[in-house]
Amino acid sequence: MSELYEEAGQSLRDDPLYVDPDAERELEEAETPFDADSRDYIREQLDDASVPIYIAILPNGTPSSAIDDIRRTAGQDGTYLMFTPERSGNVSSDNLPYDDVLAAAESAIGNNPSVQQATDSFINQIEQLAEETGAGSDGGSDGGGALPLAILAAVGAGGFLYYRRNKRRREQAELDQVQPAVDEDITAYGEELTDLELEPTASLEARNEYARALDLYETAKYSVQRAETVEQLRPVTSNLEEGRWLLACVRARRDGEELPERRMPCFFDPRHGPSVEDIEWTPPGGVTRRVPACAADAIRIREGDDPDSRLVTVNGERRPYWDAGPAYGAWAAGYYGMMLPTILMGTMLGSSMMHAGMYGFGGGLAETGGGMDAGGFDGGGGFDGGGFDFGGGFDF
Repeated sequence: MSELYEEAGQSLRDDPLYVDPDAERELEEAETPFDADSRDYIREQLDDASVPIYIAILPNGTPSSAIDDIRRTAGQDGTYLMFTPERSGNVSSDNLPYDDVLAAAESAIGNNPSVQQATDSFINQIEQLAEETGAGSDGGSDGGGALPLAILAAVGAGGFLYYRRNKRRREQAELDQVQPAVDEDITAYGEELTDLELEPTASLEARNEYARALDLYETAKYSVQRAETVEQLRPVTSNLEEGRWLLACVRARRDGEELPERRMPCFFDPRHGPSVEDIEWTPPGGVTRRVPACAADAIRIREGDDPDSRLVTVNGERRPYWDAGPAYGAWAAGYYGMMLPTILMGTMLGSSMMHAGMYGFGGGLAETGGGMDAGGFDGGGGFDGGGFDFGGGFDF
C-alpha cells in the first residue's frame, strides 16, 4: 500500500476531510484554491451530516483503486469520496448503492468550479440519498448486503430517534441562518408600501392592487413567524415577489405608464423588483449565462461594473446569496421558481438544488397566481462537465 493512501486513511480516522499538501498546491496552481476557511466550512458540514461521509483530496495521477486502500486503513463505516484536482477519482460506500453514490460524485464534481461547492454538493446529495433509501443495505462497494449487527442494534435501540433529533437540529440551524434575510426582505417591502401613497383619485384597479399587496405583506409577516423549516419560507418570498409586481402596477397606473409584464425579480437582488430584461453575466470562476436584471443592474454590467448584489450572512461573513449554500434554496425558490437551477448553474446554491428536485421546483411560480413571463429566458453559455467514465471511478 502506498504511504500516501495510508496517511490519508489514518487521517480520516480523526478528521472526515483530508487534503494532501501536494493536492492543495495543485489546486492553487489551477487557480481553484481550497483555503482554510473553505476546509473548515466543509468539515462543519461533514460533522453535521446525518450519515458518516469521508472525503480525501489526493494529488493528480492517483489511481481510482486508491479508494479501497484509504477506506480499509480508515476502518470506518460510511461513504467515501476520493478525487484529485484533475477531477478524477472514485467512491465507496458501506450502505448506499455504488452507482447512486458515483452519480452524486459526477453531479457534484462535474458541475461545480470550486472544491468547496463540489464537496458541499456531494454531502447534500449523499444525505438525501440516505434519507430516501433509509441508508439502504443493498449497495456497498464491496457488494455486502447486510448492515453490521452493531448498527442494526443501534437503530433498534433508538437510532431513528437520534436521526430525527439530528435532522431537527439541522433544520433549526438553517432556519436561524436564513430568517434574518427574510426579515430584511419583509421590512424593505413594508417600506415600499409606506412610501407609495395613493392619491384620492386613484383608479379602482390601483386601489385593488394596493390592497392585495398589503394583504400579501400581512400574510408574509404571519407566515415567517410560524415557520419551522426553511422550506416554509418559500411561500413568504413568493408573496413578496407577487407584491412587488403589484406595486409596480400601481406606480404605472399612477404615472400613466404601460403596465409592466410579469417577469422574474432582478436576479442580483429580488428587492429591486421585477426585472426589465435578460442580460449576460459571468459569476467569478463560473460560466456565462443570461439572468433577469433590473434596469440599474443591467446598466452596471454593461459599463463593466459589479451589480448591486444581495448579500446574506454565512458563518459571520457577508456573501452573495447564490454562494450561501443550500439553506437559502427555499428562500430563492419563492422568488425565482423553476428557473432557479438554470440561472444558478455552477454556483454553490444552484448545485445543491439541482439534484433530485431538492425544493420541488416543478411547481414553479404558477402557484403564486397572476402568471409570470420568464422573458424568453435562455440559460446561455451552457455547461459541459466533460466526459464521465463509469469504469472504476470517474474522470471529468
